[in-house]
Amino acid sequence: MHKLSRSLHNWLGIILAAQISLWFLSGLVMAWLPIDEVRGTHLKIEPKVSWTQAQVAPAILLAKHSPNALLSFSHRVLVDPLRAEPVYQVEDGNSITRYSALTGNTYQAIQEDDIQQLATAQYKGTASISSALLLEVLPQEVSHLTAPLWQVVFNDEDNTHFYLSPTTGKVERVRTDTWRLFDFMWMLHIMDYEERSDFNHPLLIAFAASALLFTFTGFILLYYKFRPRRKSRIFY
Repeated sequence: MHKLSRSLHNWLGIILAAQISLWFLSGLVMAWLPIDEVRGTHLKIEPKVSWTQAQVAPAILLAKHSPNALLSFSHRVLVDPLRAEPVYQVEDGNSITRYSALTGNTYQAIQEDDIQQLATAQYKGTASISSALLLEVLPQEVSHLTAPLWQVVFNDEDNTHFYLSPTTGKVERVRTDTWRLFDFMWMLHIMDYEERSDFNHPLLIAFAASALLFTFTGFILLYYKFRPRRKSRIFY
């Protein structure tokens, strides 16, 4: 048992050394980075919507559509002053119409000039906008969201990217170099080098099980090293 444990421990140590070091490093970095800075909440103002302001009854708007139309609740971010206005969204067949719950007026998709104003109004920093693009194909850092999204890039030290909805004007996600560092460390930690979200895959399970076996064999070796020695009997 002693020889087998030593052999397993040595080989597992060689195989796992790099990954165990990456686990410790990535865990340390993720614990060190403030989570609010990772999420970018310190850079974003989030307008609140209040449905108590609604003035138009949904039935009035549904009367303009077919009997099969479906109504849902949304909002629209506005500036001067910054606020979120309640919106009724009516889906009728292949068309979607958005109505202000205050006036009943329709809202169209937000254009580039308006999206830049909305991004600036929801940005707590002082940097200027370097680019604004409507993305039909989303980058990896927001690949789990639904396209299209406006990507607004600010010329600040943290390379801040706002991703805004073209219908609501809301900042759906904030991505910075701090977030990207955290995401890279998360990728190393869970060993998902493609989507960076799956921590149930066989590679991670195999390495985690091997690390547990490495630890277990280490305990066995410690036992053999420090176990009490039997005193030899002396016969006269």
